[in-house]
Amino acid sequence: MKDVVVVILRIVLGLFFLFSAILKLYPIEPFELNFIDLGIGNWYTAPFIARFIVAFELLLGLLLLLNSALRSFTLKATTALLILFTLYLIIQLIREGNSGNCGCFGTYLQMTPGESIIKNLMLLGIVFFIYRFHPVGSFRYARYATILSVIFSLTAPFVLNPVDMMAANHREPEATNFLFDLPLIQGNSDTVNLPADLSKGKHIIAFLSMSCSHCKSLAFKMHVIEKRHPEIPFFLILNGKEDRLQSFYGETKADNMPYIILHGMPFAKITGGVVPTVYWIDDGVVVKKSLYISLEETEILKWLGS
Repeated sequence: MKDVVVVILRIVLGLFFLFSAILKLYPIEPFELNFIDLGIGNWYTAPFIARFIVAFELLLGLLLLLNSALRSFTLKATTALLILFTLYLIIQLIREGNSGNCGCFGTYLQMTPGESIIKNLMLLGIVFFIYRFHPVGSFRYARYATILSVIFSLTAPFVLNPVDMMAANHREPEATNFLFDLPLIQGNSDTVNLPADLSKGKHIIAFLSMSCSHCKSLAFKMHVIEKRHPEIPFFLILNGKEDRLQSFYGETKADNMPYIILHGMPFAKITGGVVPTVYWIDDGVVVKKSLYISLEETEILKWLGS
């Protein structure tokens, strides 16, 4: 009976790592930002670091399912990865408190750092139990399966969600003078025809999540500015479920500005998972970015030549 239980735990642990890796891939941009925030990578290296971490999780999940190199490598590597993740969570807990999403399961399953630390300690207990009691042995073609697992794990994150080097222009705060990715927006918005031609003239575009408090503050600020100067070409690109729109407008009064709703990966790709993001666009080129708190009426009017 003990052998059956420990085998089931090994399979569950393997599926857990596969599940964790896959959910981090879509969208992967918020996961990339963690490495920039820690100072481990920059806007160009973080996409590669994130995908290698996902690849390692995929590999561990496959090796656990295959019962391959269990004592010599797989369980030891699993322990090291869980300890590494736990140390990161402790740093996050100290720096930012027990709030927000730890990112362990991407954006799909929200967990606080404290909850994730408890989860990791439980997983470490399972790893120890498997190491102590799992029967020794593997199947006939384990070596070939391991080689295939390594190849698949290292390539899958880069094939399923390729690194877009141009996307660093969007995410890097200092990067400007690049073409605004209008086709990405037009191809993924529910709106057939955009309410404004963003490829011509000057526009100030705000990327906002309808559930983000800072985004709501910016939207209200833009409403106030637009009410005083209706000639300012504001444009909102919103992320969230459409049933939140009325509540969003109720808090921000921003229904006096043109908008579209952009979902999922395209929104995350442009913003890098950071909202609110504000682009100043001149004839389809991003000439400036600004934080919501530094968006000032006088500067906008000067830029427009008013």
